[in-house]
Amino acid sequence: MHYFCTLASGSSGNAALYVSGDACILVDAGTNCKTIRTALAALDLKPADLTDILITHTHSDHVSALPVLLGHTGARLWCSAGAHGELCAVAGDERPQPLEVGCEYEISGVCVRAFATLHDSPGSVGYILGEGQSAVGHCTDLGCVTDEVMDALSGVPTLVIESNHDVDLLRSGPYPYFLKKRILSDTGHLSNHSCACALETLVQKGARRVVLAHLSEKNNTPRHADAESRLALYRLGAQDDVSLTVAPKRGLCGPLML
Repeated sequence: MHYFCTLASGSSGNAALYVSGDACILVDAGTNCKTIRTALAALDLKPADLTDILITHTHSDHVSALPVLLGHTGARLWCSAGAHGELCAVAGDERPQPLEVGCEYEISGVCVRAFATLHDSPGSVGYILGEGQSAVGHCTDLGCVTDEVMDALSGVPTLVIESNHDVDLLRSGPYPYFLKKRILSDTGHLSNHSCACALETLVQKGARRVVLAHLSEKNNTPRHADAESRLALYRLGAQDDVSLTVAPKRGLCGPLML
C-alpha cells in the first residue's frame, strides 16, 4: 500500500506520513506524542511502526513531540546538514542523520531528496518523497517560492504546500507589528496569494493533487485559502483536472492513495 496523509497542520503543530512498502516515514513531529499516536492509530499504526522521521526545520511546531516520541519508536531521525546542530539539542541521545540538500537518498527503500526553503530557521528544507506517480512534494514554512523550490516541485503529481495567511487578514489582525513583518518577509510564511501563483506554474508542470497546509489560526481560514488557489485553477481551466484540499489543524487529511 502506498499513501500519504497529514496528521496535523498549522501554527500549533505539524506532522505528516508517507507509507510505501516497508517504509513508514513521519515528516515532522510537532504537536505532542499523544496527538501523533492517536492519528497513527486511525491508520492502524503505532509509533513503533515508524521507520524514519524527517524533520524540515527545528521550530517547535515541527519538533515538539520528538523528545517523547523517540522513546516509543526505533525510527531513524533525519534532517538537513544545516539543521543538524540544533536538532541534536532537541533529540538528545538520538543523533539525527544529516542529509545534504539536492542529493538523493534511499531511506527505507524510498527515494528522498531535500531542497532548501527560505525560512528563519537554520537548514530549513522541503522534501520530495518517492518517484514517478508515487512522488509527494512536501513544502511548508517558506517566505517565498525560489527557483530552487519551483525546480524541486516541478513534475511532482502530489503537492503539500503552505498557504499560511491572507495578507489583508494578517495586516488588520491582532499580531504585533514585528510579527507581521516577520511573516510577510521572504523568510517568513507563504501567503494564500503567493501559494496560488506558484500553483499556476506547478499545475502546468504536472501537479494533479494539491493539499494546502500550515494555515494560520489567526490570519487565515480554510475558505480564504481554498478560494485563492481554486481561482488560480479556474484561470488555467484546470478546475476539473486537479484535486484541491485544505489540511485540517487536527486529524487526518487523507490517506491519499499514491
